[in-house]
Amino acid sequence: MNNEFDFAALSKSWQQQPVAAATVPTAADLTQARQRQRQQWLLLAGEWLGAAAMAGTALWLVTSMQDWLSYIAAVFLLIGVLMSLYVSWHVHRPLLAYDNWSSSGVLAFRLRSCQLSLLYYRYNQLACALLVLFVVVLWGLWFWQPALVPAAMLKFYSLIALPLCLYGIYLLQQRIGNKQQEIAPLQALLQDFQSETV
Repeated sequence: MNNEFDFAALSKSWQQQPVAAATVPTAADLTQARQRQRQQWLLLAGEWLGAAAMAGTALWLVTSMQDWLSYIAAVFLLIGVLMSLYVSWHVHRPLLAYDNWSSSGVLAFRLRSCQLSLLYYRYNQLACALLVLFVVVLWGLWFWQPALVPAAMLKFYSLIALPLCLYGIYLLQQRIGNKQQEIAPLQALLQDFQSETV
């Protein structure tokens, strides 16, 4: 969820507009916001497909394998399904439903988009942390009952999934830091813009 934005250029552009509460932005002003909404639709569709795949896999594990490992994996998958539904409702829906395209509305959209990006990154960090927890559970089961955990599964999650999740948590933390730095200038710019239009 990228939000690269030139705050100085935006401020200069909007300071030159007439200060009316219902100023209509140009097509150029709307381009980024409209593109952002299209990206949200793609993310939403991808997350729904992922949630459907996780739900199907959890159902298959519970009905076909019926052992402790399958039940534990199914629980983690169902948590992933619930998280995907929660994210699509609380992160994507507000941006898809947004329709205030006045000049201040476009800026408010950018601020809301940035705030929701922060939330989205934190949800993804939590998903990575849950996968790390799943690997820890696998190792615990392997120490307790080695025959219960297939060696190939343990190797895959330990050597591939675990390092990728840890690296993902690190990258997401960097993005969270960047978004937190973007929010303050956007809030100040929106406050200045709204005070000028009053």
